[in-house]
Amino acid sequence: MFNFFGHLQELRATLIGLVLLLGATIIGFVWVSIGLNHWLSTQLGSVWGPIVLGLICFLPITIFAFIKAFVRQSKQSPSSHNDAADIATANMTAVVESLSGLSPFAVAAAVIVATFLANRFPGLLATFMQLLTAYADDVKHRTAKAATKSAEGDSTQA
Repeated sequence: MFNFFGHLQELRATLIGLVLLLGATIIGFVWVSIGLNHWLSTQLGSVWGPIVLGLICFLPITIFAFIKAFVRQSKQSPSSHNDAADIATANMTAVVESLSGLSPFAVAAAVIVATFLANRFPGLLATFMQLLTAYADDVKHRTAKAATKSAEGDSTQA
């Protein structure tokens, strides 16, 4: 069905790689900044060297801000991999109504988890909704089975 361990290992490897890449990048920027600071201080003086270095460091942020301000982004069509999540989101009300016989805490917890999954991991929402639907059907089946057994027991005693 869904290999959680494999996905967790893949996520772990990706996070470790990103942290190492970020750490190496930060160390590189620190040493380049130290070298630039020393060179600019000898060329421009002890006051203007750090000022120019600060302006150089803010240059990428300024360029990014201008690009975001003046370039309009085109609307992207919804991706096809979220279709199952969209269907599950549309049927969320029906699934929550099928849980109405359970405790309010269980229903609230299910809604909170479903909302979190819809926001952060839309691909897992359809799987979670299928699990909730199967659980609700199982609870209703067990309740109906217990009711028929108790009705049979009452009719044989009479």
